[in-house]
Amino acid sequence: MTGGPPDEAALRALVEGLGAARDAATAIAGRPPLGVRAVESAHGRRSYLCAFEGPSFLCLDAGLAAARDPRQVREAAAASLLWEQLESLIDSASLRDLAGAIGRLLARGGDPPEVAETLEVVAARALELARWRDDPARALASVPELDRATALQERLVGAYRRFLRASEPLVEVQDRLDEGLVEALGDVERSAAPAAALPEGEDGADQMVRAHITRLAG
Repeated sequence: MTGGPPDEAALRALVEGLGAARDAATAIAGRPPLGVRAVESAHGRRSYLCAFEGPSFLCLDAGLAAARDPRQVREAAAASLLWEQLESLIDSASLRDLAGAIGRLLARGGDPPEVAETLEVVAARALELARWRDDPARALASVPELDRATALQERLVGAYRRFLRASEPLVEVQDRLDEGLVEALGDVERSAAPAAALPEGEDGADQMVRAHITRLAG
């Protein structure tokens, strides 16, 4: 989602869907859920995962009926768990801190052009990923968007690796570099979050299936 009336309509529909799912879950379980997560396991395939004290769970299909197929529940649970862990891995504040550290380094001047160019790309990639993370549409745990997040993360990691290669000659002469420049380079390195693989959500999904409030088929 990139802004404009269609996106606003989609966000309104998402918010309204979450409210309707909460009401439906309350009616089915006899008590309100602690939280509701909209899940899109594939384009156009929406479900809602509702968490209750216990912990126990309830998966609603797109029509807000309790899911019967344990495969559907497991699919929604796995997607939700992966999304939660993705949210913890991609921190927009840290990404913006990295871009800020690069900006301060470039503002000093004195970097070889090839190093400065690679840093500019790193900053652009970091801000690109931060914008993705801050998009209100991230309230939807969308499996298709996991591919987008992975691609953006890989672009950032690739850009940072190119910076490291370009800056290798500076390491060899760092004892002769300006102290402020060395400190600014160190700030960039400290602000760069390491690449992290998306964790698996399989075990937690099985637990959610076993703790489902309504009876599942099979």
